[in-house]
Amino acid sequence: MRRSVIEQWGGFDIQFQIAADDDAMLRYFGKGKIYPAYIHRVLVKMRVGGESNRSLARIWLKSKEDYTALRRNGVGGLWALIWKNVSKLGQFL
Repeated sequence: MRRSVIEQWGGFDIQFQIAADDDAMLRYFGKGKIYPAYIHRVLVKMRVGGESNRSLARIWLKSKEDYTALRRNGVGGLWALIWKNVSKLGQFL
């Protein structure tokens, strides 16, 4: 991410325990109209799961924070949140 984007649209909002990165991406790509570029190379490999999937309580908190970020940034809504959670079901099967 270019420094100018973060200076203009802000960095992570630490009020979010889990969804700070989602909130930032919604700001950049939604409100900021920043367009991503595809890099033809693997830069990061992440394991399935993580902080947001450690327990039902964490999944609930992540969902609440995701919904707050969606509403705050005027992107998506309840259906976007439902789709996001449904799309992750494969990680558990």
